[in-house]
Amino acid sequence: MATKGKGGPPKLNQFMHPRNPYRTPPSFKKLATQYPEFRTHCTYDLSGKVRLDFKNCDALRALTTCLLDQDFGLKVDIPDGRLVPTLPLRLNYLLWIEDLMALTARIDHKCTRIGVDIGTGSACIYPLLAAKQFGWSMLCTEADEVNYASAVNNVKKNDMQDEIFIRKVQENTIFKHILDDKTNLSEIAALQAKEASVEEESLEKPQGSQDSPRKAEMELGKNEKKDMESSNYTFDFTMCNPPFFSSEDDTYTMNKSKKDRGEPVSVPTGAVQEIVTSGGEVSFITQMIEESSQLKDKVRIFTTLIGTKADIKKIKQVLATVSPAHSSLTEFCQGRTMRWGLAWTFDPKLHLNQVMSKKQMANSKPMVMLLPRSLLTAYTVPAAWRMVAKWLHYLKVKVRVFKNTKYFVGAHVKAYKPTWLHQRRKKREIDRRNKEKMHRTKESDDMEIVGEGETLCKSKLVESDEEHPDIMEYNTVNQNEAHSIEEPVEKQQPQKRSKDECEGEDQEESSHERKKPKISSEELNQSANGSEEKPTPYQISSPNDSGIGNSPDKEICSSSDFLRQISEKLHKEKEEPHVPQAGGLECILRFNIHLKQAGGLISLELTYLGGSAGKNGLGQLLLFMRNQLTNPTI
Repeated sequence: MATKGKGGPPKLNQFMHPRNPYRTPPSFKKLATQYPEFRTHCTYDLSGKVRLDFKNCDALRALTTCLLDQDFGLKVDIPDGRLVPTLPLRLNYLLWIEDLMALTARIDHKCTRIGVDIGTGSACIYPLLAAKQFGWSMLCTEADEVNYASAVNNVKKNDMQDEIFIRKVQENTIFKHILDDKTNLSEIAALQAKEASVEEESLEKPQGSQDSPRKAEMELGKNEKKDMESSNYTFDFTMCNPPFFSSEDDTYTMNKSKKDRGEPVSVPTGAVQEIVTSGGEVSFITQMIEESSQLKDKVRIFTTLIGTKADIKKIKQVLATVSPAHSSLTEFCQGRTMRWGLAWTFDPKLHLNQVMSKKQMANSKPMVMLLPRSLLTAYTVPAAWRMVAKWLHYLKVKVRVFKNTKYFVGAHVKAYKPTWLHQRRKKREIDRRNKEKMHRTKESDDMEIVGEGETLCKSKLVESDEEHPDIMEYNTVNQNEAHSIEEPVEKQQPQKRSKDECEGEDQEESSHERKKPKISSEELNQSANGSEEKPTPYQISSPNDSGIGNSPDKEICSSSDFLRQISEKLHKEKEEPHVPQAGGLECILRFNIHLKQAGGLISLELTYLGGSAGKNGLGQLLLFMRNQLTNPTI
């Protein structure tokens, strides 16, 4: 909350980008020890603490140049009277673009990270940091003669002519005649080819078996090259820090626009042409948006900085007129200064709103669920967390616990598939499978009983053959045919045999069936001839044997059905979602879990952080948890 008078608004460093190194302020004492040019602008208080005069332009210039050298190894000169860039804000902007590029990498493995900086300034700060810190290549424009010469000199001083290209343009030139210039496009094409060849050489070097997946990916990229060329963008992103004011008077009245703002900590820097433009930033960004709609096939993501919160609404209205596929607004917090970043794209596959600033995450209201005492034997946070962790394990999401105490548990959760949806349908499917399994088990038990009954039946038939010589003769013929399939024997003609011979053969057949009770003569005939043979006499049983005589047919039918069901089950299990790995899959939902005890009650808070499933997806997941409390299925 802002304080009145001298203090001014509170510092916003807690909302800086998580990867910004200046979330922890630099040590002025260390800088003063290493850099004499910085030490000349420092003073010491009674406690020995080093202080810097932020009202002095030369002191600010020394601070920026010394930090660039110490933290990034960049040698930068800034002419007198020109804008002195503040590093925390510049890094917040670049880190946000890096997050946007991470979305791009998921849909295009050929993304080359080539950006455009509109109005690069005398320090050429964005391109130098982009090339040095992130490995990007940049095409820059500058209208002011002094700034252009200084930017070229800084690029040469750091030996980055192969990564950074600077173009002198006319005033009020943004994208037109820059992004479609043949000279610029040829240089960028050469740069893309160079980067592709360097990557290919690095992948082709023998580095052991660990590189094989990467080589396979490279080969896949080669095969898809022709198909993807038409969809490739020339530039991956654009960025711009436009002039904020429409006149010089605005620069003096800005601090009076709000009460209790307090005086600025730092003195404003920059020439008039760097901070003032006709119509202010709204007019400048409006022109940028209109030109972007004409060059949407060359740039994947357009971005810009916004300096005044009151201008955001007007700019968003202008952006709506060109109908971008997706857009995103974020906040850059540093010190006591806040700026805003706007990004838009005409690529429908890029959901830019998945990237949120830390302040946006902090301001997002959590979804809360109170855990009733009656459902927990021990009403404690650890016991409640064991229950919640069981739910999350069932949902196959990725969980990282960042704090675990007696009264609080905090975890970061990532979901790659909406496993919390259609739980009733999944439960019905599981019940159906269990019933089928029980039914198959019962059928197998019945088949075993049938097999035992079949043996008994056959022994009875052998005894009855004495009284029915015609049946005995037909049975003997089929038995000989069955033996001819199993092993080569002399061909025998059907003829009547003596009673002793028939009894001997029947007894041999009966002993053979005891050893292999599940293989019938019908199955053997089918496997040899491909068609059914006439049923043997023991299949056409008397009425007293009803239900046993047809058992071989039932056994064959149930066996084929059983194999088919097993095959379908294995196929379904193969399609079941597995626990996702972090690489390669899109995270559809990211959220934080806070499980805490306050006022005698335990509450579960889910805070949405991002993902294509949106807040509705988080609400559906919370509904799944509520259902587990009232009607547990896990």
